[in-house]
Amino acid sequence: MEELLGFFKSFNKTKLVVPLTAVYFFVALVEIVAESNKDLALISMAKPLLMPILLILYWCASRKPNVLFILAIVAAWCANLFLISSAMDMIITGTIMFLLYRILVILMVLRITKFPGTLPMVIGSLPFLFLYIFVSTLTYKELGERFPLFILQGIFLVLFGGFCLGAYILKSSKANSYLLASTVLFTAAQFITLLKMFYISFTIFLPLPMIAYVFGQYLLLSYLLLEEKKKRRYKQINSQNPKS
Repeated sequence: MEELLGFFKSFNKTKLVVPLTAVYFFVALVEIVAESNKDLALISMAKPLLMPILLILYWCASRKPNVLFILAIVAAWCANLFLISSAMDMIITGTIMFLLYRILVILMVLRITKFPGTLPMVIGSLPFLFLYIFVSTLTYKELGERFPLFILQGIFLVLFGGFCLGAYILKSSKANSYLLASTVLFTAAQFITLLKMFYISFTIFLPLPMIAYVFGQYLLLSYLLLEEKKKRRYKQINSQNPKS
């Protein structure tokens, strides 16, 4: 028993990062193929695995896991489970869980990334606002009772998109690039999903939301790890050069 405990204590969990990354994208590929073929059985098997794998990957890659990100991934996992079903009550519940995910991510980012200022945020919000208005005009009748939730999600989407683009305009760091790319991909996933439901019937569009979602989640994880590494480096510099 002591030998087993010693093994777990000495085991370097970062060795699992590369294999888990490969597993994550393999499962994502299976899910994307399933979406393309409308294979509900395969979707039901692959989709619920994505967020747990990403969460384990994050735990292995991070020295100090962020609680808000963990809660956000759990909320995203719940949303994925509910959105597998085509029943209206399940879709609404899944949408609420995804809204909770978005709120948790926003709170996490606000604690990590400096507020870019009102003007950069307003300027950064404009592309997201125009896109949101365009999609709203196309889908508000079809959304029916889901439209208020769509409006609420849109408010968070526009403001958060403006924050991320504003932060990138002020400082085009690698971390901010990942954050902005992740936000753009999540926005694309949401809007393509809506258009796919009501207007687009081409097979090529079926996997696009999942492709955007998978890479969006991975880029958000990469942003978080980069910011964690930067904070750790800053602490090391401060410890080596203490203020007199």
